[in-house]
Parts: sequence; C-alpha cells; structure tokens
Amino acid sequence: MYNMKPLLVLLAITLIANAAPAQQQPVPAKEMETALTTIAALVKDHYVFKEKGAQTAQHLLSQYRQGAFRSAGNWEAFDSIATALLRNFAHDGHLYVRYGPGIVKELRAPADTAQQGEDVFHYGPDAEKNNFGFHALEILEGNTGYIHLSEINISAKSLPVLYAAMQFVAHTQALVIDLRDNGGGGSEVGAVLESYFLPKDVPLLEVQGRNGPLETVKTVPWLLQEKYRQPLYILVNKGTASAAEALAFTLQAHKRAVIIGQPSAGGAHMNTWYPVNASIYVSISTAAPVLPGTTTSWEQRGVQPDHVTAPGAELTTARQLIHKQP
Repeated sequence: MYNMKPLLVLLAITLIANAAPAQQQPVPAKEMETALTTIAALVKDHYVFKEKGAQTAQHLLSQYRQGAFRSAGNWEAFDSIATALLRNFAHDGHLYVRYGPGIVKELRAPADTAQQGEDVFHYGPDAEKNNFGFHALEILEGNTGYIHLSEINISAKSLPVLYAAMQFVAHTQALVIDLRDNGGGGSEVGAVLESYFLPKDVPLLEVQGRNGPLETVKTVPWLLQEKYRQPLYILVNKGTASAAEALAFTLQAHKRAVIIGQPSAGGAHMNTWYPVNASIYVSISTAAPVLPGTTTSWEQRGVQPDHVTAPGAELTTARQLIHKQP
C-alpha cells in the first residue's frame, strides 16, 4: 500500500477519538457563518479536482443561505450537517467536517516542533495496543496461511511485526489476507506488503494532484525477506476502505491476488485535514491514486471481487478455491 500521508495527514485516520465535553456551548450565528465561509474557501482552493471543488463549495454556501444549518446548536451538530451536505453533493467519503479541538491543536502546531515520523497513527499508544493491525495469524487446515489485518499500519516501528508475520506463513501452500472491515490507514515506508508478492520497482499507483502527477508508487527495492510466491486470496467487504482497498486493488490489477467477498467501500482519494477554527477541522481530498497510465481507480465503485459471496461466506469460499487449486 502507498503512503496515505502525502501532504499533512493520513488518508482517513478515522481511528482517533476525541473526547467531547459533556455539554457544548451554543454556537453564535456569526461564528457559524465564518466557519462555513472558511470551509467553502478551503474546499475550493484545495480539492483535487478544481471544478468539482468550486461546485461543492458553492453548494455548501447555497445550502447555508437556505437555512440548512438552523438546527445546528453546537459544533457537533454543525459537523454532521456539513458532512452530509458535502458528501451527498460530491459523493466523496473523504470529504467531511469533524469536531475535534485536540486534533485542531495538533494541526496548528508549528511543523518544526514535530519530530519526523512521530505521527499519532503510526507511533501513538494505540498503534502498539492494536498490534499495528495484525489482529490474527494462523495456519489453517491444509497448510493455508491466514492473516487478519484490522488496519494498515506500517512504519519503521511496525516493520518487525510485518516481517515476523510473513515469516510465519512463509512455507504455507496458499495465503489468505482478511481485509474485511479494515478501514485503512497507511504505510510511511512505502509499499512493503505488496513487495512480498511482486518484483521490486513495479509501478503500482500514480498519484494525481490538483495540478498534475505527484508521484508514482512502486514496490520497494530494499526488501531482503523472501518473497511469497504461493497463491494469494484477499477477503473484502463494504467495510474495506482506503489503504486496505489499495492493497487489494493493486494486487488484483497485477493478477497476483484473487479477491473474494463484496464490493469494497470505494474510498480511493487521499485526504488532508485543515483546521477551520479552534473546534473543528475539514478533511479534503487532495490527491487521487490511479493505475499508472490510466484513470482507473476504486473511487466510488470499490474493489470488485473476482468471486462475490454472501457476507460471512468469504473465508469458506477461499478455502474451497484453495482446495481445488492444483
């Protein structure tokens, strides 16, 4: 998977919880109007597709003038209304407003006060507590490896965990990676997991920015661990999103993995968080990954399984397919 943090923040780090005060004070109308104007300007100036950004910003302001925010008594109610309006118009799950004074404070901190790499998602206390997303690791009947990833969290700190997991399944006859309900995350050290299944320096995704290409994501050249060359099966469902979708999508595109389950969430865009005021911030899609040389991505449509199953039948189907393989 690619770096989900190309600019300021990770793509869809929805794992950070902000403790809201028990009762928020009502928001003065003037503050609300200022916040709406700020959000609209940020969307217009930073959304990855210029025309769509301008249209979305205009829609938000138009809805405000028509009274869409009359029921917003506090910032949490405000963010719910704003998010619904943005998403319903733009059909972009990475476009949202959130109440989060703690995150706003982090976003406003001077860049030179932050240690390189010490972001909350990769290096915060919850990263280790969640075992960097490695939720389960098993050898199933028939010498089938099984890795359940609850999030994508690959960094210099978590690489030893990835190495150990892949070593554990190194001698299996087939491997199942379970990405069901994996909401994403990212890798700050490149497409390491994909590199276990493909040669080095293989172009995976081209990241398009507002003003043209930003980078081409490739498999890493420095992975010294043994490649996994046996059949690979990836389980997905509607809860599979963002970086988890990128993993499934790229390996499917290179015909290296068989995808099983239901279409995934369809969240391909890469987002940046911008502070609006002391209470809220806005997430804006600022980059769009596509297959190199194409306009093809999983945005809105999701990763389409090679074998569609009913919810809950994904692993059984994978094992049946493995049993039939030569």
